Amino acid sequence: MTRWTLFGALSVLVAVITAISYGVAPDPVQSLQSAVRVTARTSFLLFLAAFVASSMMELAPSTLSRALMRERRYLGLSFAFSHFLHAVALIAYVRIAPEAFWVGRTPATNIPGSIGYVLILLLVITSFKGAARLIGPDGWKRLHSIGVWVIAVIFAASWLSRIPHHAAYAVPGIVMIGAMVLRGVARYRRRVGEA
Repeated sequence: MTRWTLFGALSVLVAVITAISYGVAPDPVQSLQSAVRVTARTSFLLFLAAFVASSMMELAPSTLSRALMRERRYLGLSFAFSHFLHAVALIAYVRIAPEAFWVGRTPATNIPGSIGYVLILLLVITSFKGAARLIGPDGWKRLHSIGVWVIAVIFAASWLSRIPHHAAYAVPGIVMIGAMVLRGVARYRRRVGEA
């Protein structure tokens, strides 16, 4: 399987899962709510795989960690596609049922997500050689490091802030925090090894 084939397969899988979740709901509003939820979850899983790839390679080299590291770019691009579908579902939801969307929300609550989308766009653009050359290797490394950390914090905060609505949201929140700790440990180990 080529790397672009992997991206295509993951994107089709996300689109099919989203379409099924949309189609089985009993009415248009619930269909969009379901699509928003499922794309949040597929985005989280794909981001998580890309986020921990280098740390797993550093701390626990294996066939799996090598595969994740090798395919990290395409996992990241698949995450971006999934989150694009998430944005489409959110926009449709806001247009069809604004009164339901804005319950318990203010414009300020959308700031973290908006920042996340700007960073995702920048990460996607600089995942291609031409744009990467324009910002140089140091700029690329800085952007991608800061970008993925900010997105990780947004995911963690998003899941954890929903715990009052349902205790199950603690699971992805804790998983994301664990992934952040794992990445921090790998970075510390790398620095100690270089000292």
